[in-house]
Amino acid sequence: MKIIAKILQSVLVNHFYKLNAGFFIFLFFALFGVVRGGQLIEFHLGLIQAILSGPLFLLIIICIWGLYTIKCINYITKRMMEPGLSFLTCLNRLPKKQVWAWMSFVHFEVYLPVLAYVAVIISVAIKAHQYQQAVLIIVSNLLFFIGAVSIYFKTLQAHSTATFLSNIRIPSLPFKKQYFLFPFYFIWAERKWMFLLTKLFTLVYLYGFIQFYEPYRYDIRPVLLSFLLIITAHSTLIYQIRDFENENLLFSRNLPIGILKRFFQCIGLYLVLLTPELLFIWKGYPLHFNLLDFSQIFLMVLSIPAFLHAILYTSIMNGDEYMKMVFAFIAVLFFLILYDLGILLFVFVLIFAFVFFYFHIYEFERANTVNTSEG
Repeated sequence: MKIIAKILQSVLVNHFYKLNAGFFIFLFFALFGVVRGGQLIEFHLGLIQAILSGPLFLLIIICIWGLYTIKCINYITKRMMEPGLSFLTCLNRLPKKQVWAWMSFVHFEVYLPVLAYVAVIISVAIKAHQYQQAVLIIVSNLLFFIGAVSIYFKTLQAHSTATFLSNIRIPSLPFKKQYFLFPFYFIWAERKWMFLLTKLFTLVYLYGFIQFYEPYRYDIRPVLLSFLLIITAHSTLIYQIRDFENENLLFSRNLPIGILKRFFQCIGLYLVLLTPELLFIWKGYPLHFNLLDFSQIFLMVLSIPAFLHAILYTSIMNGDEYMKMVFAFIAVLFFLILYDLGILLFVFVLIFAFVFFYFHIYEFERANTVNTSEG
């Protein structure tokens, strides 16, 4: 039994958290990193009371939990059916109750961040005698849990990747496809749930920040820290974009496009990707920022994703190595933003991004071409 638990933990649960490291780093800082330590309990109690006070807000939160459940289902079902994990079908030899129990174990592990916060919300609701809200939260999460485990069970029993997610169709974008936006169209077509969930969480976070954070004096740094978390949440998408370029756009190195233009195309790609957040933050004007300081936000949105993209040209790194570099870079920026260096900080980040881009783009392509031919 311990062996089965270790295998499932290693190949499904741990891999899930590694793949979504950027998302969970964003979530941790959003919930615990922005607010001062002395105000942390007060902030979360206020947030929970807001969730419980109105049916609309509670419904939105339940929908978010449902979307996170879909994210788990989408990952686990696809992961189980990878050729390298075909040995998991050996679990079908166990009694069905045991298979169900092991699938419950898997979903409990990946759903644990939600369950931990749900437990706190339920305890606050019971203490405040808001029993209807508590029952609704318990029932909705129980249904999500049972539904997810049922899909894992049926996927393993049928050994088929066809789940209800396969029947969900999100319309394609009706725009003329520009060359530099090919990676964006790939994200929309092949990583749509990752993209939509990232956008949902970042926009909900921005809404909560604007609605519940009232600065006692004007300070641009909380907004910059919020966008630092938002960009961190997009770091997994940045890795997926670079991986798509590596796999499908190698021909582009032969196109008559200068390095400077390629760099501006890279910046344009991430400007399009983060446009929803740039537009939504205007709900916080002029309380949280002024017109002059918006230039810092704008340059931040251009420079940091470009830098995270550019460092992927320096070597062929896996997701774990990339996330370690992202975490180290974001940690440094976090303290530099607190030091309040102003717009010069992001000017230097943009310069460094271009330097990495300039010196490594063709070097990386040559190295990757050699590795491909040798393989």
